[in-house]
Order: sequence, then C-alpha cells, then structure tokens
Amino acid sequence: RMEQLLWRGLLLCVPVAATPLLPLGSGTLTRPLAIVPAGALLLLAGVRMIVLRQRPRLLARGFLLLGLFFAFVTLSGLVIVFAQPPIVFKGQAPLDSLLRALFTLVMGASFYTVARLHIRTANDIRITIRYLFIGMTASVAVAVFQAIALAVHGEMLRVAQALTDLFAVHYQNLSDRAQGVSYEPSWLATEILALLAPALIAASISHQSAIGKPAERGHVWRVAGGFGVAITGLLCAGSRFGLGAMIAMLVLSSIAAARRGKFLAAGTLLSVLVAGGGSLYVMGQLGTGAGSSYVLGPLRYLSSTQSLDTSNPDLASNLSDTLALAGRAAAAQAAVGMWLDHPVSGVSLGNGYRHFAHYAPEWFFATGAFNSGNREGAAWLDPNAPEKGNAKNMLLRLLSETGLVGFVLFFAFFLRQIFHDPATDAYHAEFRLATAVALGFGYLNTDTFADPTFWIPLALCFAMNHRQATEPREEA
Repeated sequence: RMEQLLWRGLLLCVPVAATPLLPLGSGTLTRPLAIVPAGALLLLAGVRMIVLRQRPRLLARGFLLLGLFFAFVTLSGLVIVFAQPPIVFKGQAPLDSLLRALFTLVMGASFYTVARLHIRTANDIRITIRYLFIGMTASVAVAVFQAIALAVHGEMLRVAQALTDLFAVHYQNLSDRAQGVSYEPSWLATEILALLAPALIAASISHQSAIGKPAERGHVWRVAGGFGVAITGLLCAGSRFGLGAMIAMLVLSSIAAARRGKFLAAGTLLSVLVAGGGSLYVMGQLGTGAGSSYVLGPLRYLSSTQSLDTSNPDLASNLSDTLALAGRAAAAQAAVGMWLDHPVSGVSLGNGYRHFAHYAPEWFFATGAFNSGNREGAAWLDPNAPEKGNAKNMLLRLLSETGLVGFVLFFAFFLRQIFHDPATDAYHAEFRLATAVALGFGYLNTDTFADPTFWIPLALCFAMNHRQATEPREEA
C-alpha cells in the first residue's frame, strides 16, 4: 500500500537531517528530508478522514500534554513579542523568530503523529526498528568512505565531499571527521545513540529479538553486527560527546545486567566497549574520526598538564579553547541567566539567541571563540551573520525560552510516552530505559524540535506500552 511505502521511505530518510532540497534559509541547518514523506502521509490521512469518512485508529493519550505545551508557548510567546519593539536581528523580528520556532515544533509534532499512526502492533515496532537500522547503516557506510577519504586525500576526498554535498547543508567541508549523510559529526553520533543503541542494548540484556519475540538462531551474531555498525559510526564521526555517551550507556547497561544476574549480557556489553577502545587505536593511526586531534588533542593536553588548578586563568582559558567548549559553556550560562530573570514563561520560544549578548559571561570574550573564522563568538553577536547563540541544550532552551511551565509540560509529555504503563517483557523494559537515557543525552547536545530522531523513539515506546494485539485492516 502507498502508506506503507511512504512510511518505510520516511524511516530510511531519517538520517538525512539537513537536505539541500528544502530551502529554509542560511540560518537553518536542521532540514529533515523525512518531512516530505511525512507530509504526504498526513495528506493521505486527511483525504481518508474528509473524503472517505474513515477515522484514524489513534489513541488520544499523549497528545493532550503536547497540545498544552504548544498552546502555552504560542500564547505566552505572542504576549511577550508584542510587548517588545520589532527590532530586526539576524534578519528576523521577535515575531518572525517565534513563528519559525513554532514551525519547527509543528514539524516535530507531525513526525510524532505520523509515527503514532503507523506504529501500533508488535510487527509495526519490528518493521520500524528494522528500517531505521537500514537507513543508519547506509549513513555509517558513507561515514566510513568519508573517513577513508580524509586519510587518503586527493581525488577520493573530492568525491567524498561531492557525495556529502548531495545530502547535507553544512557550514564547513569535511576536515578530519566523518558525518555520514547528516550535517555534522556530532549529529551522526546523536542519531546512532537514539536510533540504534536502545534496540541493541535491549536485545543484548533481554536475549530477545524484539518485543514479544524470543531470540532466534543467530541472535548473538546479529546483535554483534549491530554494535559493530554503531561503534564504527561513532569512531568515524569522532564526536567526543557521542563517544562519551555511548561509553556511559554501555557501562550503565552492563552494571544493570550484572545486578539482574545476566552476567553473559554484561560481559557482552563490556566486550563491545573493549573492542571500541581497540578500534580507537586504529583510528589514531589514520588521524581521522575518533583518531583526530579534536578527540585525542584534549587527552594529550590534559596528560601533559602538570597542574589542573582551575584558579589559574591561563589554564582555564587554554582548557576551554582546547576542548572547543567555550561557546557551548557561554551559551548555557547565558540561558541560565535568561531563565532566572524570566522564570515562569521565559523570553519566548525561538528568541533566546536575541538575548545572548546581554547575558553572555564576561570570561567568554577572552577565549578563542573570537578567533578569525570561528562560527561562535563574534558571529553570534553579528546582526547579519546566520549563526545564533542558542542554548545548544534542550533542557536549557526550554527553561530560558518557555520558562518553568513550558519545561514541565514538555518533559511530562516526554516521560508519559516512555514510562506510562508497566513493561510487558524484558525487551520492553530495557528498550524504554535505554531510549530515555539516549534521548536525555541527545537533549544535552542539541536544542531542535524539528528532527524525527527525537520523535520516532517516543512513538515506539508509546506503541510498546499500548500495542494492539492484531494488525488493523484500515489505516489513516
């Protein structure tokens, strides 16, 4: 059926997070290709409801909190922006920024709605996870090619760059880390954490192929292959955050498995960690991905520093520049300042970057963020540059832009999708716990609503909590 083909096409498109096919302006990186099949599916659902008088088989649970969040940020945002002068900054007035942010939220809600319509049974869950894995495997394969090209240089690198340009809008060309079909290495790592890691960890600990389905012959090898894809992608991406998050997830999962008496599963997860460490040495010889100076440089700096006295301003500045964290730390500190001054409703959704200059900490202006060519620092303060001083962290963005009320509403929605009902089997329990941890890590490293990477796992958890026994005949 047309809907099934479009849904599977959407899942395959999820890794393409910044397609040049969507002309959304130079200041917008998140442009998910999956919005095209998602829009087609919503259009077909509308035709079914309006023309054919078919009602969608869709549980209302979960939409109330999301609707309340949308209503609150819209109304509070309108009140705030209409009380401000319409000063244009980075080509946008306050109302323009609010409307753009609401548009990204509508995009995210569209992904969630489509996923809820198409993930209802245990078979739907298995198909969704399978096609997400296929799409991510293709992205990792591209990342492997990019990593090899970065090591070889020459014509191979030019081909790799041309291939990357077909899939992604980006600020910089390939330099020393791969990005797959995503727009930057850290986003590839985030996709791996959110879309691959939960299913692999759940299958390892529960010794089940899927929810309600015991392990089949070759289960161990399939799980090992899956971890191989995930670890390879992370090593090629060379995202410090992604590598750290995966290490934390594997360690925590192995401890949880050991506490339940599943020592074989715990050993398997730790062996994945050891294999990844060995592969890191190989990447270090190539000098790309996790072996690049971006990852190994800070380790060498810390190991060669005699004293880590943080009261030393030179050490603090050097460490900040070496880790390339000055921009994120300053954006986070500014976001906290905004929330403390606007605790209830924030500064309005989408307008946090507009207040960065006022709340930026003084130490930030003495860091390497203001070096020539840096996309952070001076570019965030330039009224004509597309780069924005956003929080780079969903938790802080919600607090600073929507206040405590918006924060509570959104994360009440988040937790309800994942943990609303008791788990039905071990796979279900491990999958939703790993999903909560993976999305939590993801929210620490990004602040966008528009990408399906954060919405489809929520719909998967909801479907596991409320899955139907049989496949329905009619879909909308």
